[in-house]
Amino acid sequence: MNYMNNLKAAIGLSRKWNAYEAGKEVAKDALDKLGTNPDFFLLFSTIHYKDHGGFKEFLRGVWDILPKGTPLIGGTVTGFIIPRGCYARGATALAVSYEKMDVAIGYGTETKRNPEKATNMCIEMIKNGLKETKYQKKILFNIVSGSITIKIPGYGYKKVIDSDFLSKSIVKFFSLMRYLTKKGLGREDEIFEMISKKLSDYKMILVSSSDNYKGFFNYQFFKNKVLTNSMVSLGLATDLEFDVLTSYGVRKRDIKLEITKVSKDGHIIQEINNRPAVPELYRILNWPPNFLSDETILNKILYYPLSVKRGEKEVPLIMAMILKDFIVTPGKVKEGEVWILEMSGKSLLNAVEDNLSSFKGISPAIGFSSICVTLLQTLGNNVWDIRKAMLDYFKEKPFLALFSTGEGTYSPQRGFHYANMSYNTAVIGAKNQFKTLNK
Repeated sequence: MNYMNNLKAAIGLSRKWNAYEAGKEVAKDALDKLGTNPDFFLLFSTIHYKDHGGFKEFLRGVWDILPKGTPLIGGTVTGFIIPRGCYARGATALAVSYEKMDVAIGYGTETKRNPEKATNMCIEMIKNGLKETKYQKKILFNIVSGSITIKIPGYGYKKVIDSDFLSKSIVKFFSLMRYLTKKGLGREDEIFEMISKKLSDYKMILVSSSDNYKGFFNYQFFKNKVLTNSMVSLGLATDLEFDVLTSYGVRKRDIKLEITKVSKDGHIIQEINNRPAVPELYRILNWPPNFLSDETILNKILYYPLSVKRGEKEVPLIMAMILKDFIVTPGKVKEGEVWILEMSGKSLLNAVEDNLSSFKGISPAIGFSSICVTLLQTLGNNVWDIRKAMLDYFKEKPFLALFSTGEGTYSPQRGFHYANMSYNTAVIGAKNQFKTLNK
């Protein structure tokens, strides 16, 4: 628990298997440590409770403990780090109480079918909820439904398709398939960019809701509702100070290529150097035939992200799926020069340390992070080094870090960041002990 200018925050944890019991325990653990009723409650769990009672039972357990009317949002994530440890199974929550703070929550549905409508729906709820606030400083926490793999007839859930006919058919009907099935790529980058433009005076952090990295299911929580294919947001207006920052643990290889043709929606690279994309990528990287298979793609191509332009910035983006000669990316790409990137366990950990050291001079009260799940996959047991870095910075203060399949931050000073392979932090502190980031 943390006290700073009447600000209180606490982290809850449950490792129970039963959904109802886990919901009840995570809420009780957080509230017992908080020592008072929370002004908001951020709730996250791994996907396991889907098959151990279900998420309605999970939320029923939470609300058997949580005071009625508490603003609550959350969702499923791949894993999480808290001061007590690193977990790939269980539930966690961040409960916060502070008298000089107004809170609003919102949600939007059908993010894959109509991201603009979902975003506008959510934003209006946030605006209406904070329209009477007297506080000028605002921060927004966003959880957006991540990608859900589409089952392809005759192939099942595949990330590598070797049929020329099927691949061309998928490219042709890519957007229509997403619209009809409400599955496919999560569209988090589009949604987050829209939010940052429409609420440009806020600082923001984003987490993609996911499962255990299989991409079959994900869920979002809003009050006592269990949603899917949705977005949820929590806005704070307060006299507290806070900032957000994104860091990347990647560097350019001496390998440059030119994307010369992309699909209309920007998610499929069709040609590299005016040649079919996949064969040209194999040639450039000197890969043997059939180097990528469905079983190995994420263990190999993950370590060859692309450096993609986002305004004036270059950010890493993974190649997530192979359609014969075409490459599918979770974020949008444009035609033009890109670089192949590389990383190591050390460079990824350095990004975490660099991120936190950029808040030097701050006396933190609360930490909240979204971390690309590829860091978890790359670091393995060394993920505990991330926790150590966070403990070194936050000391006894509460923090919650979530492993996500898409993440980012926005601030009016540093602009919009959405990418893969990133580490993102929101730090909240008391006014008289906080120094604003200049970086």
